[in-house]
Amino acid sequence: MSQPDRLTLGSLHGLVANLSSLRANVLAFVCGVLTLFAFAPFHFWPVYLLSLSLLVWLMDGARLKPKWRRAVFMRGWLFGAGFTISSMHWMAAPFLIDPAKHLMFIWMPLILLPAGLGLFFGGATVLAGHLWDRTPGRVFILAASIGVFEWFRGTLFGGFPWNWPGTIWEPGSAMSQLASLGGVYGLSIVTLMIACAPAALADFRKDGTAFSRIIPVLICVVVFGFGWGWGSQRLTHPLSERTLDIRLVDVGVPLTEKYPPTRDEQIQAILNVRGAYLEAMGDDFPDEPRLVIWPEAALPNFLLQDPDTLDSVALRLGNRVLIAGTARIDRYVQPGPEYFNSLAILTANSRMRGPLAIYDKNRLVPFGELAAADFIPFGHDISGILPDAMQQLAEDGFTPGTPPRPLELPSGETFLPLICYEALFPYLVRQNLADADFLVNISIDSWFGGKIGPDQHFAQASYRSIESGRPMVRVANLGETGLIGPYGREIDGNRKVSELNGWPVKVVDVALPLTKIDTTYTRIGNTLALVLLVLLFLSKTLFRRTYS
Repeated sequence: MSQPDRLTLGSLHGLVANLSSLRANVLAFVCGVLTLFAFAPFHFWPVYLLSLSLLVWLMDGARLKPKWRRAVFMRGWLFGAGFTISSMHWMAAPFLIDPAKHLMFIWMPLILLPAGLGLFFGGATVLAGHLWDRTPGRVFILAASIGVFEWFRGTLFGGFPWNWPGTIWEPGSAMSQLASLGGVYGLSIVTLMIACAPAALADFRKDGTAFSRIIPVLICVVVFGFGWGWGSQRLTHPLSERTLDIRLVDVGVPLTEKYPPTRDEQIQAILNVRGAYLEAMGDDFPDEPRLVIWPEAALPNFLLQDPDTLDSVALRLGNRVLIAGTARIDRYVQPGPEYFNSLAILTANSRMRGPLAIYDKNRLVPFGELAAADFIPFGHDISGILPDAMQQLAEDGFTPGTPPRPLELPSGETFLPLICYEALFPYLVRQNLADADFLVNISIDSWFGGKIGPDQHFAQASYRSIESGRPMVRVANLGETGLIGPYGREIDGNRKVSELNGWPVKVVDVALPLTKIDTTYTRIGNTLALVLLVLLFLSKTLFRRTYS
């Protein structure tokens, strides 16, 4: 690096580090907002490097202030709040379904949620602040500190690992393949390293050499090169020629039409939605796929306990098998009935013998499915002002089932069921995968608003295939429906789009490759990620001894 270049970069660093508290806080918030473009559907990952590098420089300035703890916390907290409000703004969508009832409380997802999740980032910058110094190694300290608190965000209070740093890489790309080694969490640690490294090119040391400043960047270039090269080579491996033909069916019924307010309208909605799904899945011809999948809560009633609906579905199936999401009620428990958000395997005999198998969703969505009273203090007092529980069928919320386990189809293949945002949790899949042949993820993405929310959901679900080495079929109501290969790439199928009753209908016929890949992540979990975290924290000692 030439002397003029270094001075220019140093001047830029000084400009950012010496900002007033107000301007520094505004910049931290803006940096968090900009991270939106690093995640799906954009995957413009250089913006993540810019945002994290600027955060390092903002930390440099905050660490020199007399009340540095407050300064570093505010910059981290505002960065996290900006990240949350931009990349998760779609969480306001449920409050707009019945605006007359809920619009006045839209401040909760737009203000309360960013303020709460921002605390994780504030905690990360405070931890990094205690270990901060002027050497280039400080960039790895911030990366490791954010990594620790990202684990907390994905685990505490049920966890919400939405848009972990590793998901800035488009699933199925070369870099995304590192998730097969250390999971998406391990990939997130690598991503944070790479994103923070450019900030090391400038620091406060007047006697620092250009070579000392460039070492973190060189380390990350090597890591990036390995990841890209190894991932590219991994993607050349062929898939199995043995396949399972599946038909994916989604009738895009808006929630307002699916769950109308009056009883008469509800009865008509059940008939209309049921008729649309039965027509969309087609007749039982020999050359049609033998397995059909509907999304989460496909019908607005209790499919398994409504004889008319169950008879209609079973008769239409013929010799086919149906995997369908449905609400389920158990009236024989004490006290009172229990409601479940379930996945059922149905055949023509199910009208007399019941479903072949049932899975009750284990990880319920707070507020949407899990009653507020079940997980926060004073939940009974505020539950009335929150968006209604899914389907408006369980006023007191749903009951969580046991963790998922592989279910067997009549043809002998097994799959691991995942309902909605259960596909966000790597350890839920790893701990319960067993010898399943593939993954099935059904969802209602109409809760997620427009395009960004469903696209982010699809991208993050795709990482479960990379980690587990299993293909995934996904059917999401008003979301992304399709087949994901064991390397995270979407596999094209025969896609037909039509319209019934004014509703968009997607029918996708796919040939699922029965490929099972034994991955390092399924064997050792987050071990590599934890080792990398320790090394990043230890790098502080190495850099201090070498460059102080």
